[in-house]
Amino acid sequence: NYFKYGLSVIQLIQTGKFYELWHEPDTPSRQQAYSQAELLVESSMPSRPLGVTPPIEQIASLLDMRIISPGKRSLLQMGFPIYSLTTHLSTLLDKGCTAILIDELLTGKSGPKQRAVSQVYSPSCNLEDCSELSYVLSIYFSQDDLSGITSFSAMNGHTIMFPVSWTDRDQ
Repeated sequence: NYFKYGLSVIQLIQTGKFYELWHEPDTPSRQQAYSQAELLVESSMPSRPLGVTPPIEQIASLLDMRIISPGKRSLLQMGFPIYSLTTHLSTLLDKGCTAILIDELLTGKSGPKQRAVSQVYSPSCNLEDCSELSYVLSIYFSQDDLSGITSFSAMNGHTIMFPVSWTDRDQ
């Protein structure tokens, strides 16, 4: 949401064994998210905004990387190998950026790769052991013969609830 998050939201798109960030210099900021997503999908697939990419020069400076402009297009891009994701995410989050990871989906089909948002990291995220989702566990006891367990992931919003009720047969 451009008006809510502004230019601090970036999209890191998996392309093979790399995460890449793209920028089209002459495209207004509001259209950046559309353009970046459309570079990945066929025109027949509907696209929707995923956020707004900040100036690529700022991100390149933060991560101490070089920007390239491959081919004849005015498209600017930069990237890094997947194995260095945690290091670069840590730097971006420390500087107040929110990162949206868009990963390739394993479909087994040939042709253009399908991609989807896999994670959203905000400056408040703890990146230690980010390969596994962290869950908060809540246990509820009541005097009305009802208990429950709830598991919640702050990383992806996944929630599991286990309500339990019983009858005390010892009375």
